Amino acid sequence: MRIAGQKDWKDPGLEDKISSVIHIVDYLIEEAIKRRASDIHIEPQKDAVLIRTRIDGLLKNLLFLPKSLQAPLISRIKVMANMDIAEKRLPQDGRIKASFGKRMLDLRISVIPALHGEKAVLRLLDVDATSIPLESMGCTHDTYEKLLSLIERPQGVIFITGPTGSGKTSTLYACLNHIKSENINLITLEDPIEYEMGGVTQIAINEKIGLTFTETLRSVLRQDPDVIMVGEMRDTETARIAMQASLTGHLVFSTLHTNDSVSAVTRLLDMGIPPYLIASSLSGVLAQRLVRVICPRCKETYQPSVEERIQLGVGPQDDLGPLYQGRGCSYCDLTGFYGRTGLFEFFNLDEDVRTLINSGAPDSLIRDRAQANGMQPLRKAGLIKIKEGKTTPKEVLRVTTR
Repeated sequence: MRIAGQKDWKDPGLEDKISSVIHIVDYLIEEAIKRRASDIHIEPQKDAVLIRTRIDGLLKNLLFLPKSLQAPLISRIKVMANMDIAEKRLPQDGRIKASFGKRMLDLRISVIPALHGEKAVLRLLDVDATSIPLESMGCTHDTYEKLLSLIERPQGVIFITGPTGSGKTSTLYACLNHIKSENINLITLEDPIEYEMGGVTQIAINEKIGLTFTETLRSVLRQDPDVIMVGEMRDTETARIAMQASLTGHLVFSTLHTNDSVSAVTRLLDMGIPPYLIASSLSGVLAQRLVRVICPRCKETYQPSVEERIQLGVGPQDDLGPLYQGRGCSYCDLTGFYGRTGLFEFFNLDEDVRTLINSGAPDSLIRDRAQANGMQPLRKAGLIKIKEGKTTPKEVLRVTTR
């Protein structure tokens, strides 16, 4: 084994090699937990195997392994995840449940054939992550209160939007945890189920056997649900059924991949959902991003560049107060950041916005009206975090476009 830039270890004999693979997999998982990683990437190179971990949203090289360990390493992971070790031509998915100390982990495994051999990605899902309170997600007080007013209603559709890895699922689970009780029937449709929730009926979608979002949602509506969570709106029919369900007294949560909250309307229109159905059923859209938090142990003040101020929409005369960055230390692994927090843009539909949607108004007009109604764009939400000393201008600019 070697860290990037160091000499590789000598190839052991076959018996030592197989024996060491078991310890290597355990080491990788333990090291990932220690470093707060969300994913482990096992990437075959031409003459080595690169191991990378995703920490606070960014990948970082962990170590290199000799090429001779590639096949037994992937086979070991496949065995643990109940995959077919003989199948090397097709992608495979699996899961591993494990406990490390007092933490229960659910590892989601994906193996896919690549140029130099099979690549594996292990996603580490903390079973206790569902207990994160909604108020701890990083919302401003105003956004939190508006979101709370919507999720406590008996009906409507609420979308969480953002790119992959922006924390949408965590926010969905936080919302469900807040409202679940013995008085309501809460059913989720997920592909796959990421976290187990007590008191909730969770259904794993399996399109290979015909258990699709659309067909399952139709059946769920006959199960007397109060609240339905659809993991992702992937097709027109699922979106149409979900939005019609909200008109018959159901509260529906789901996710969309859009750049901001207002773009969810355009996405639904592109999917073929009529404007009148969007205007009458959509309650609100929460767009979000995750930014890294400045390490508390090496935090220091600094002056932002002119370019950063321009991109943030801050003039030279505006006083930002003291700004901070992380110098880099052993606690944060020399990154200057430790942990992440959310930036949120909440699009709350009022009657004027519904009228604009019904009339086919462009995004720009709907966005202007929403901002006049108090919607705070993602970048402005980031500016608040900067002024609070939680993150840096570069970090906000990295994850936001406006």
